[in-house]
Amino acid sequence: MLKRIIIITVSLIGVLILFGGGSLYYFLQQQKKLSEGELYFGEEKSITIPFYYSTSGHILIDVKFDNSKKAYPFILDSGASNFIFKHHSNEFELESNGKMIGRGATGNFFLASVKKVDAIEIGQMRIENLNFKELGFNFNCTDEIYGLIGNGTMKNVDWQIDFENQQITITQSLNDLKFNENKIEIPLHVNKSSFHIRTSIQFSKEKKSKSVLVDLGNNGVLSLVEKSVLKDSLKLQTRKYLGKSSEGLGGESKSSDTEKLVLLDSLYFKKTPFNIQKVPALMSPTSANLLGLGFFKKYKTTLSWKSKKMILEPYDSIPNFIWKSNGLGTKFDEESNKLIVKSILENSSADEMKIPLNAEVLSYNNESMDSEKALCEYRNRKNTSDSLKVKIKHNNSVKEITIVKEPVFH
Repeated sequence: MLKRIIIITVSLIGVLILFGGGSLYYFLQQQKKLSEGELYFGEEKSITIPFYYSTSGHILIDVKFDNSKKAYPFILDSGASNFIFKHHSNEFELESNGKMIGRGATGNFFLASVKKVDAIEIGQMRIENLNFKELGFNFNCTDEIYGLIGNGTMKNVDWQIDFENQQITITQSLNDLKFNENKIEIPLHVNKSSFHIRTSIQFSKEKKSKSVLVDLGNNGVLSLVEKSVLKDSLKLQTRKYLGKSSEGLGGESKSSDTEKLVLLDSLYFKKTPFNIQKVPALMSPTSANLLGLGFFKKYKTTLSWKSKKMILEPYDSIPNFIWKSNGLGTKFDEESNKLIVKSILENSSADEMKIPLNAEVLSYNNESMDSEKALCEYRNRKNTSDSLKVKIKHNNSVKEITIVKEPVFH
C-alpha cells in the first residue's frame, strides 16, 4: 500500500513538473513573439517626429498600422509590450497568433490574444512581421487611442524625447544624437526576455539600492512598493488617498485607502553622482517600483536599449517635481452615465471642502458633465486656472463649491 502511494505521489509530481515546464516554455515563446520584427530605417541617420499628449496625459505618436495609408495615435510606453486595443483591432484584418498572460499596472493578471501585424511605420522607420497583444482598454477619454508602441519595438533603436519642443529623434546609434555638456548618464539593466529597462535608486548613500522600471506609460513621478520604504525605516511626510485609486492596464482599481503620497528628501542613482531632492512618490502595497513620465518631463530624455544607458539633460538647474492638485479624483461611470467622485487626497482642497466619495459631479465651471463626451471636451481645453467650481449631488442634496489646486507638499 505504501509503495503504491509513493508511486502515485511521484507520478503526480512528475506531471506537475512537466505541466509547469511546458507552461513556462509556452509563456516564454509567446513573450518572444512580442519582440520580433524586421527593422527598415532608410538612408537617414536620424528621424525626427512630433508627439502630442492624450487627454489622459500620455505621449502619443502617429503610427501607420498594418500597411494602412492613414496614421493612428498610439501611446509610446517603455514599460509595456506592444498592444492593439480591442475596440479598434476589428478595423484591421489581423490574424490570431496564440494567447498569453499579461500583468496590469495594478498587479492584476489577464489573458490576452496575440495578433500578427504585417508592418508599422513611425516617420520613415518601418518594422515588418511583428506581433501585438490585444487588450480591452476602458479609461475615460481614450477612445481615439489605438494601442501602445512598447519596448518590443522601442528596443530596436535609440529614442531622444525633447519634452520642451514636443519632438522625438530616433537613431540607430547614440553617436548620431547631439547632447549638452550637462548631460547625465545613468546605466540601465535590460531584461533579456521582456526587454523592460530598469535602473537602480537609493534613498540615501547608506541605504540599499532598489530597482525601478523606466516607464513612459505611467504619468506619475515615482511609484514605490510600500514595503521597500518601510524596510528602510524612513520617516516621511505622507498624505493618503481616500477611496478607490487609479486603474492600470487590464482594469481593476486598487482597494480603498491603500495608496499614499510620500515626500522623499533625496533620491540617488546608483553608480552615478546624480541625485535629486524633494521627490514625491506614490506608495502602496501593490505598486510597482517605477520612474514615470512626471520625472522624465524635467529632462530631455534619451533611452538606449543597445547601449544600456539613459541620458538626461535637465531643462532647469534645480528641477521641481512637486505638482499642484485640488485633490479631486473622478471617473465617468458608463453604466449610470454619471461622473463619480472616486478618490480624495487627504488634506487637499477637495478634502477640506468635505466632498463625499461616490458623489455625482454635475458640472465643472458651469459646464454640464452629463456625458463622457462633455467630460472629454472639457479636459481637452486644458483649463489652466488653479480654481475649479464644482457642482455635486449627494443623497439628493445639490451644492456648489470651489476647490483650488495647491502643491501636494510644502
